[in-house]
Amino acid sequence: QNVQVADSTDQWMRVHSVAKQAKEKSMNQRFAKAFEQGLSNIQASLTKKSGIKTVEKVHQRIGRLKEKYPSIHQNYTITTTEDSENNKNIATLAWKKEEDTTTQEGYYLLRTSLDESSETLIWKVYNTIREIEATFRVLKNDLDLRPIYHKTDKATMAHLHLGLLAYWIVNTIRYQLKQKGGNKEWKEIVRIMNTQKLVTTTMKGQDNQAIKIVQCSKPSQEAQAIYEMLKCKSTPVKKRKFVVPLNKPRNSQTHDWHRFTVT
Repeated sequence: QNVQVADSTDQWMRVHSVAKQAKEKSMNQRFAKAFEQGLSNIQASLTKKSGIKTVEKVHQRIGRLKEKYPSIHQNYTITTTEDSENNKNIATLAWKKEEDTTTQEGYYLLRTSLDESSETLIWKVYNTIREIEATFRVLKNDLDLRPIYHKTDKATMAHLHLGLLAYWIVNTIRYQLKQKGGNKEWKEIVRIMNTQKLVTTTMKGQDNQAIKIVQCSKPSQEAQAIYEMLKCKSTPVKKRKFVVPLNKPRNSQTHDWHRFTVT
């Protein structure tokens, strides 16, 4: 929805995101549960012998609770009744949640000075800016392009060159994943793929030899999905077996190691 602001060349675009709506709905449900738990604690304090019952203190607790959850308390109607025997105390506390029929979950506004009536073009420009910001975030945070601790210009240029090469790989992977519906950030992709480990098992064999078996662990469902979207094998390293002689001098000039792949 495109809206022209009066006496201004700027325009506002109202955008609705299904993913953002699901996220905000989950957050609001969690906040509502915590807010009601806070009200229950205040209510329970009214019936305790040493609990807080005075009008001033109870309303202070309610005010602090509202301050903690500013986006939630407006959906609640809270009522209190004074003690008939002592009007300085609160006898009961009750609350009712009002159904919000004008929910704004998943909606946000984009402001632009572009003199364009095409919402599609404005949306493309906005996503391009987001991608540029994400690029700098990956370069500086994930790939450690900054800060630079090198003392020579040659080392600095090598550092920057390798950082840009690494980003080309990152961008290629993210682009291929986006084509298949995978919109995860690079940090999240690295976290998922780090769940798959290279496992080395060592055992002692005959003739004073050590047997080492190296193999990849089974990928998780999320990692397997990324492999499938990238059309890559789920076992980057094949299972291998090494037979290593024990008690060999470290400076020995001869090697009788045997390396072969277990089929």
